[in-house]
Amino acid sequence: MGLFNWFRRKRSVSREVIVAGAGQRVAVQQKQEPQKFRGGQPLSDLYMLPKDLQEVNRLDFQHYMLRYALKSLYLAPIGQPAHILDVACGTGRWVLEMATAFPQAHVTGIDLTPPSTVGIAHAFPTNCAFQRVDVLEGLPFSPQSFDFVHQRLLVMALPLVHWPTVVYELARITALGGWVELVELDLMFNNRGRATELLLHWIAAASQQRGMDISIGLKIGSFLQYAGLANIEVKKVPIPLGNWGGRLGNMLITDFYAATRTLQPLVTAKNGISVEEYDRVVNAWMRECEEYHTTCDFYVAYGRKVV
Repeated sequence: MGLFNWFRRKRSVSREVIVAGAGQRVAVQQKQEPQKFRGGQPLSDLYMLPKDLQEVNRLDFQHYMLRYALKSLYLAPIGQPAHILDVACGTGRWVLEMATAFPQAHVTGIDLTPPSTVGIAHAFPTNCAFQRVDVLEGLPFSPQSFDFVHQRLLVMALPLVHWPTVVYELARITALGGWVELVELDLMFNNRGRATELLLHWIAAASQQRGMDISIGLKIGSFLQYAGLANIEVKKVPIPLGNWGGRLGNMLITDFYAATRTLQPLVTAKNGISVEEYDRVVNAWMRECEEYHTTCDFYVAYGRKVV
């Protein structure tokens, strides 16, 4: 996963965009102006989930869970793309599988930490490559470089205020007729109990201190629209949380439980609670998922560049 910084423009004029489903206004820049990136806070200071071995294993498991839930690596009608980019590629599993699925294409994954340093240093398909890119400094690609640009699950990495300009930058490097696809989630679960409400309150508070929005999945379609893309589709995919939901529910609760373990130091520190209290609420949340049949909504939004 990764995180972009603002980019600024000559003689830029701020305006506001209302993101769908939230009534929130986000200040962004007029997209017609020339673009310049500026340096900012290091990615490692903003991303809420550290990339240690435990997190690498969780991200790989998460990839398999999403592929199972979506029954595909992507949902956009991309045809036979020649150049594919995965932004903030994490462990690189999506890149490797796309390179196998599209042997005629060249697939690039970018991240602050190249996958070869986080556990998959075995031989890659010859048609894929990874680059070390600090996305805080922008994307080092020319306009219209890729037929398909994919970005997934930056809910804990990208502050809300940056989203409109980030997605506009994804559109910049997409070729005419190409597609941009975003995959995010709304962490405000459905069918919540009291412990679930409390846990989400703690996570939201810690996230908001870093500018993150844990319900960002509700808004990604609006960001594609702002970026000037056409033929936009937004698909909501409710996924069960817990053993009551069968194999998929078991996979998601396993993934989210691992995330709560990784988030524990940050959430307890930001909310002034003890580790014991946090663990008690996490365990109660897991029981409530079974009792209330809790679900989490994932969103896949894609749009086509036509101008």
